[in-house]
Amino acid sequence: MKQIKKFFTCCLLVLSLGTVQAQDQLKVITFNIKSFENTGFEVQPFADLLAAENADIICLNEVENRSARQMVNMKYRDVVQDLASKMQLFGVFGYSYNLMNKQGDEEESKYTYCENELYGNAILSRYPILNVETRQLPRPAGSADQRGVVIADILLPSGKTVRVACTHLDHKGGQKEQAQAVVSSVAGSTIPTLVCGDMNQWPGTEVIDNVLSRSFDRLCSDEITYDHGNSKLDYIFGSMGRFELVETKVLNRYYNFTELSDHHPVVSVVKFKN
Repeated sequence: MKQIKKFFTCCLLVLSLGTVQAQDQLKVITFNIKSFENTGFEVQPFADLLAAENADIICLNEVENRSARQMVNMKYRDVVQDLASKMQLFGVFGYSYNLMNKQGDEEESKYTYCENELYGNAILSRYPILNVETRQLPRPAGSADQRGVVIADILLPSGKTVRVACTHLDHKGGQKEQAQAVVSSVAGSTIPTLVCGDMNQWPGTEVIDNVLSRSFDRLCSDEITYDHGNSKLDYIFGSMGRFELVETKVLNRYYNFTELSDHHPVVSVVKFKN
């Protein structure tokens, strides 16, 4: 009987160690989804593609939410929560600007509490989201849109907390100022932090090499993520010295012969160093 108990105790210990080790790794995806518009605002194809990866954290850019053109039966839809629900994940939307003020002709504060016509970023998580903060980024002359960053603290089963900042820098100008603001938004945090998104800059540029990479380790490859320009625009970064890159890949932006977006999703498995 003692030998049987000892055997089961050893089995439980092995299982426990395996769980701890698994919790020390995270699979992270960043994906510019082009507002779900390529699928007529149907989120199921995105859910199917992303769910197959069984990721822990998913960062989404170009997220149009509760807009008139997404309505079904004359009702506004929270498509972020629709997607999160289909994938059985927690989900938060991070506001950047109101679609009725895309050109920025009016003070953005006028639209702060609007419930509809929203545009920004989103984070989906397998684990509970403790805190959420959304910040608007600088909009210097030469930039096209008001950009933002959504920051979420996520509680892992191990008891650790990871901070995730999901952002989308401008495609015309102001990327340096915006990247500096993203760095400042999470600077000094003792919580290990992941910074993900469409940076609209390629490796070798000042924004990637001299702003973001001076504060974070890059946790992805140089593989092309935007076919139209044969460019690497989408990235996953992590707090310096806090993560190890286990593996990374770029997914196809087509699913069942449907072009989901003009960007490819980036997938990285990262491991906590401490």
